[in-house]
Order: sequence, then structure tokens, then C-alpha cells
Amino acid sequence: MCCTASMGLLLAEEVQRRGLRDKIRLKKMIYGSERSSDSMRERIRDLLGLEAMYDIPGMTELYGPGTGLECSARRGIHYWADYYILEILDPDTLEPVEDGEVGEMVVTTLRKEGVPLIRYRTRDLTSIIPEPCKCGRIIPKHDRILGRSDDMFIFRAVNIYPGQIDSVLSEMSQIGSEFQVILDRTDHGMDNMTLRVERNINGNPVDDESLTDMVKKRIKERIMVTPLVEIVDYGGLPRSERKTRRVFDNREN
Repeated sequence: MCCTASMGLLLAEEVQRRGLRDKIRLKKMIYGSERSSDSMRERIRDLLGLEAMYDIPGMTELYGPGTGLECSARRGIHYWADYYILEILDPDTLEPVEDGEVGEMVVTTLRKEGVPLIRYRTRDLTSIIPEPCKCGRIIPKHDRILGRSDDMFIFRAVNIYPGQIDSVLSEMSQIGSEFQVILDRTDHGMDNMTLRVERNINGNPVDDESLTDMVKKRIKERIMVTPLVEIVDYGGLPRSERKTRRVFDNREN
């Protein structure tokens, strides 16, 4: 099966809800089109009983889906270097970054005859992985897509990417894979950030207070901001067949 990560989660939860797992024979899933956390991947794999899942990046401008593919080593994306040149640049200065450092993907096509691209800014954030892959392939690799440079929002003078929040939450087993960030501004001009997360499917509401404190502490330590935290039931946040919207900025510009 090939789909977006959000569609994969929606399907997996629907299969569980209807008790259909023993009636399907899905073995592998190729998913992409958006960033997905490790916790989301594990949730989909467990619910569907998959043997493997592979991340596949792509964009309409660059040959469509399949500009690279994750291998069984699950350590980055092998990209098709014979079809395009990949550069990783600082999104502000447009200067090259060192291997392993996160920057924006900039591509130049080598075999595209219709609408060729020359140093095209994709807005996707990733890094080059210079080490040889354990799978034995010599095709070069970049990391999984970490987010987009235009997804960044500013909260109390701190630049934040949704992927940073996703990374923190995915480290906590008590939290589900879905979250929302709601940004508001008070009448006095104070910005507030509410982080809405789902407790794990087996979570108990009596633990919400300690879980709230844990989320606040982890976000503060890693991202240097303190959000308001709301814990909702598993499945309480909307699912999507397409890309899931994470950030809702209600502040006036």
C-alpha cells in the first residue's frame, strides 16, 4: 500500500475499530508526502501487523512521488543522484551546510525535459548522511524530511518548527502520535501557545496532571518555551486522508 502517513493512520485505526486485522493481508506500506514521527510509524505498523514501512519523499515539480526511498536499514532516504543534483543550503544565507547539518533541499534536475529545474528551492528540511548504508547500497542518502522552512512560526521571539515539537512528543510513550498547536494573542498583546495532545490509547485520565507537567518540562528543556498543555482522549484530534494540519495561528499579523 502507498499513501500519506495521515491516511495510513486513519486506515489503521479504522481497521482496528472494525475488527478487520485478521481479514487483511497487508505486509508492507510505502508512505510519504508529510513528516511522520516514529510513534506514528510504530502505531500504524502495530495496528496493521505490517512487516515493514518505507518512507518515500517526492514533489510534483521533481518527477512526482518517488525521488528517493527508505531502505530496510531505516536510516535515511536513498535518493536518485543520477536524476537530480541535491544540495543542502542554509535557508537564510543560501550557503552550503556541512554534511549532517540540517538545511533546505535545493535540487537541479538532470533528465527532466519538460520544465527542468535549476537550483530549485523545495522548502523541505533535511541533511546529508555521508556514512555508508548498512544495506550495502552505494546510492547516496539524505535524512528523512524533518519539516519545511516555511512551516516555522515565532512564539515569544523563539523560532519553532512543528517537527521539533513532534520529536519531543514522540519520545514519550504516554502520548499518542497526534498533536495540535494553537497560537492566540490576548487583548493586552501577550502571545499564548496551547499544545493539544492525545494520551496513549491505554492512558488513564487520572494521570493527566503529571503528564501535563512532563510535556511542559520536556518542551521547555528542548525548545525553550512553556506552552499551555491540554490532554485529550486518544482519537480526540481529527484524522485526515491528506496531510494533517498541526498549527493553527489565530494571532493578528
